[in-house]
Amino acid sequence: MSLPIAIILILVGLAVLIVGADALVLGAAQLAKRLGLSPFAIGVTVVAFGTSAPELFASVGAALQNVTDLAIGNVVGSNIANIILILGVSALVSTIPINKRVRFVEIPIMVAITALTTILLIDHELARLEGALLVVGLLAFVLYVVKSHKEDILHEADDKIHNPKPLWIDLVYITAGVAGLALGAKVLVEGAQSVAISAGVPEGVVGATIVAFGTSVPELVTTIRAAVKKHTDMAVGNIVGSNIFNLLSVLGITSLIKPLTMDTQMDFHVLFMLGVALGFMIWTLLRPRIAKPGAILFLLLYTGYVVYAYSPQSA
Repeated sequence: MSLPIAIILILVGLAVLIVGADALVLGAAQLAKRLGLSPFAIGVTVVAFGTSAPELFASVGAALQNVTDLAIGNVVGSNIANIILILGVSALVSTIPINKRVRFVEIPIMVAITALTTILLIDHELARLEGALLVVGLLAFVLYVVKSHKEDILHEADDKIHNPKPLWIDLVYITAGVAGLALGAKVLVEGAQSVAISAGVPEGVVGATIVAFGTSVPELVTTIRAAVKKHTDMAVGNIVGSNIFNLLSVLGITSLIKPLTMDTQMDFHVLFMLGVALGFMIWTLLRPRIAKPGAILFLLLYTGYVVYAYSPQSA
C-alpha cells in the first residue's frame, strides 16, 4: 500500500470514528435516562464495551494468526493510552470533574483488576483457565454496575433528557455508533500499520504503540465528545470501563479462544500499565478533577512512554 493511500485511510477512519462516537454518545445518554441509570453506569457498560470492540477484534485476529504478543500488547498499550493520552487530551478541551463514588469505588476496582492481570502475566502467558476467570470477573462487574448505579449517582442538570425518543431509535443510534467505531478503527489501524511499515518500524513497537493507539481512538473520540457535551460522568466512565473491559473481556475472550504468550520485553509495558493505573487512582483521591495542568502532565508522561518504547534500550 502506498503512503498517500495509507494517509487517506487514516483520515477516512477518523471521520467515521467521529460520526460513530456522536451517535453512540447520543443513544447512550438517551438510554441512561430511560433506564434510570446514571451516565457513568451507561458509559462504563454500553459505551465502554462498544469502544473496546476494536481491541477485541484486533486481539482475537492477532491470536488466531499466532501473533499473541500483539494481542497482549494491544490491550496493555490501549489501557496506558486511555488514561494518560485520552483523559489528557479531553481535559485540555474541558475540565473533567470526577464523581466521589467513582474516585473511591470504580477507579480502585479498575486498579485491582489491573493488578490481578499483571500477576497473571508474571509467567508471560494467559491460559484458558485464567481467561475464564477474567470473563467471570467481567460478568460480575457488569451486574454490579447496573445494580449499584441505578439510583446512586444523580444526573446533572445538563444530562437530563426531556421528551425521549422511542426506544428503537436509541438502539439504532447505539448500534450504528458501535459499528462506525469498529469500522473506523479498522480502517485507521490498516492505514497506520502501512505508514509504520513504510517507515521501517519493528512490528513489536507497532503493536504496543501504533495498533494500541489506533484501537484506542474510539475511546479518544467518544470521551472528547462526551466531555464537550458536558456528559462528564460518561467521559470518565468510558475510560474506566474500557480499561476494565480490555482486561476482562478482550484478554479473557481472546485467551479462551487461544492461550496467549508474551515475550519478556513486554514486562516493562505491563508494569507501566499498572503504574499508570495506580498513579491515576492516587491523583483522583487527592484531586477530584483533571484540569489543564494535569492534562499537560498526562500528555508529557505519554510522550515519554512512546519515546522510550521506540528507543534502543527498550529492545
